[in-house]
Amino acid sequence: MRLGFAGIDLAFAKRKRLPVALCTWVDGRLVPEPLGALPFEPPRGSGNAMVLDEDVVTEFVEATATYLVRVCDHLGVRLGRIAIDAPSAPRLAGTDRRAAELAMDRAGISCFSTPSADDFNEIFTKVRRHLGQGGAENRIPHANQLWMVVGFRLFSRLSELAPCVEVFPQATARVLGSGQVHKSESGGVEAQLAEAAIHTGWPGGGEADPAFEDIAFGPAHDRLDAYLSAWVAALAPEERHAFGDPPDDVIWAPKVGSAVFDRPVVTKPKRRLSRPKARSGVVHAERFKRMCPGCGAHEFVRWPFGWDAHAAYKCVGLEGTAPGARKAEFKTKFGHTFRSDS
Repeated sequence: MRLGFAGIDLAFAKRKRLPVALCTWVDGRLVPEPLGALPFEPPRGSGNAMVLDEDVVTEFVEATATYLVRVCDHLGVRLGRIAIDAPSAPRLAGTDRRAAELAMDRAGISCFSTPSADDFNEIFTKVRRHLGQGGAENRIPHANQLWMVVGFRLFSRLSELAPCVEVFPQATARVLGSGQVHKSESGGVEAQLAEAAIHTGWPGGGEADPAFEDIAFGPAHDRLDAYLSAWVAALAPEERHAFGDPPDDVIWAPKVGSAVFDRPVVTKPKRRLSRPKARSGVVHAERFKRMCPGCGAHEFVRWPFGWDAHAAYKCVGLEGTAPGARKAEFKTKFGHTFRSDS
């Protein structure tokens, strides 16, 4: 029986099929199976609001496990490893970021912060209050973190089928040197796939090779991420680089010799600047980069410049829905950090 490696680009959006790729090594080439042409399909997501419904999440996770088993049985493949594009567990209490995320930060790779278990309890309370007050689902608080709960459950359940590893396709693109053009931009998917093919051998023009459109469900960038994830799953431990602290708090990427692995951390002496004039009650701080203290996902080039627009429309760490209320909430919680320490 052939040994297969699965990659999952976790998605839980409403009615969206879960992007899953399954690959096997064929004469030194990592060739994906044409899952899109099979007579059965992966489960569909139910949307962020339904993450709060344990039964819905359980059904989705079980359907994913069933799908993988059916695919492998149908193709005569034994699962060797599964790579999932999602955090494997909540952040430990008393820490600001997971070790894997801190490693991403040091490498200059942006990623969302994973809440702790207690944080998720608070997030669930906020979401229930938001929905109970008639709030729109497309304005749901912490939308960029809720889906992680599904990932935790997938890791727990799918590890019963095969060992599971955490991956982040953007990190893979960066170590390949193809992350300059984002996959959502014109030519981005093709660039990343072509760079990966140098190492995987696919696509390589083999007559029996499946078309890229058939390897998984979802748009092109989701199929790409599923394949890149499966690639990491297919690599031996010595062929992978660990961002974080193995075995549990780590994001794996191919070890392909990129300098992003060992980027030095340079500490520059602080420059003391004259304090600028206050505007609207906010004293602007020294011009330095900083991750948003609300969502941990957006990096300010010159903190706190631009905080108001980010708070009004983008920050997923706020409870409010109206722009004015969101800015007031942000300023109340984090206004003290606007001031310079110099």
